[in-house]
Amino acid sequence: MTALLSLVPTLVDGIVKFFGNKFQSDAEKEKARQELERFLTSQLQEAWQKEQEELTKRLQLDMTSDNWLSKNIRPLVLIYLMALFTLAFWMKVPENTMDILKTLLMTAFSFYFGARTLEKIVRMFTVEKIYQNNPPKEFP
Repeated sequence: MTALLSLVPTLVDGIVKFFGNKFQSDAEKEKARQELERFLTSQLQEAWQKEQEELTKRLQLDMTSDNWLSKNIRPLVLIYLMALFTLAFWMKVPENTMDILKTLLMTAFSFYFGARTLEKIVRMFTVEKIYQNNPPKEFP
């Protein structure tokens, strides 16, 4: 997200330069630049927020499913990628293939542990709210 937001000023500069002869004054050009940058930044932030919400919904649906595979797909993908990476290391595959495997493995690990952490945080706050509104008579 931060990488995309850092590209906004460059994109805005390019757009303003392209339409530069359409502005009457430098003040009008600067105002258009600021409005366009504000608009693009807000749109990117909204899109990122929506993406995160949809991802969370999908993960929650996976966990409520009765299907064994949908509940265990993340650990299985990690095991598969680790095995593939280990085999590739011992078989001395080309460097560009190892780079691809490294990227896949890093992405999978960060997603898995990031999602697990998020699930635990959500569960912690949900349980805390339930106990605040309706405290149990006895702790199990």
